[in-house]
Amino acid sequence: MKNKRCGNCGSFEITKNKVEGPFRWKDYPLVYLTSPISLLQCNACGETMRLPGDSEKIDHAVEESLRHYTQFFIAKILERENCKQIELAARLGVSPEYLSSLKAGNRTPSFQTFNFLRTLAMNEGAFQVAAPENATRLAKVG
Repeated sequence: MKNKRCGNCGSFEITKNKVEGPFRWKDYPLVYLTSPISLLQCNACGETMRLPGDSEKIDHAVEESLRHYTQFFIAKILERENCKQIELAARLGVSPEYLSSLKAGNRTPSFQTFNFLRTLAMNEGAFQVAAPENATRLAKVG
């Protein structure tokens, strides 16, 4: 790209590249983008840069990645815990219809739902702790 300079290393060797996923997005290091996206990239240091209008593309890619990981988390939990979607929905505190739309990849989860699913998927003991009857018991203690 003419007249574009890398803010990281100062190089003028900037090209528009299709970055393949999964890769960590620098602004959200815990988010891995799973689909390819075209961005400006410094050939000298690898830094990615944004042009006006790239924010919408990045938002779309982040949402797509969140839906992808949500589907993975749900499948992992259902298989490992050998439970039904209705039971998982109860533990999450969401409706079975909402969970079904998340499982199908038709909706992007809320921040809270995504993190709860991630916790349940990555921590084998969390599913038992998240039982609705435990929430009632903990509320009485507090």
